[in-house]
Amino acid sequence: MSEICLIHTSVGSCAEADLLTAALIEQRLCACVQMTGPGLSTYRWKGKVEQSEEYYLSIKTNMENRDNVLDWLCRQHPYDLPEISWQLCESSEQYAAWVNREVA
Repeated sequence: MSEICLIHTSVGSCAEADLLTAALIEQRLCACVQMTGPGLSTYRWKGKVEQSEEYYLSIKTNMENRDNVLDWLCRQHPYDLPEISWQLCESSEQYAAWVNREVA
């Protein structure tokens, strides 16, 4: 087995998700972005319980490029405090090789 990095974030609209996805792929920061949603998030923000519709992005890259993607997301994300989390995932050798080929 080989490894890839899976980065998760959420945004408030399909249009925002599309913009982030297109730029990530165009700049070869990742090999693939999967969008799901809408979903409903409930959270406390500035002392008040809020609910909002969100779209969720799963960004696939390699560990060597993880910090580039994290830095880019922190600069480009539309939220004041975005959810950006990541995990190292085992994958098939063929899939990891494809991810590595697609990431600059």
